[in-house]
Amino acid sequence: MIPYLLVVLGLILILVEFYVPGGIVGVLGGISILTAVIMFASQTDSILAFLLFFLCTIIAIALVIRYAIWRIIHTKGKFSIYSNHDQEGYVASEYDRNAIGKTGVVLADLKPGGFILVDGQQHPAISLSGYIPKGEDVSVVGGQEQSLMVKKEQKT
Repeated sequence: MIPYLLVVLGLILILVEFYVPGGIVGVLGGISILTAVIMFASQTDSILAFLLFFLCTIIAIALVIRYAIWRIIHTKGKFSIYSNHDQEGYVASEYDRNAIGKTGVVLADLKPGGFILVDGQQHPAISLSGYIPKGEDVSVVGGQEQSLMVKKEQKT
């Protein structure tokens, strides 16, 4: 009787894990179910009974997970933790494409990331040529995400 109660307890803990972040509750649920399987195996002499218990436990876990995901998706209103709305109007941060090919001045040491000044505007930048101290001139050669990619200006 105890293995069955441990499986039920484990399934409840796994279900709760979907709504309580952190992973501890899910781990406790998994330990409870594992303990139930080991306990059942030690109490029975029948391999068939053990395999049936194990198979039913696996199916129950899959059904609980499937139910939890279904419930999260179909909960409406202020209790929903699922966002099914499209991301229309969302714009990811981007580097200034107009700065490519221009020369800038390092405002904060590039180690390799820092800030540069190009045409009077401050931009995050990443050095492709290693450490560049504040005050050095740099050439903007490209961009990645929100940062400009720069190289140390070659002195002739």
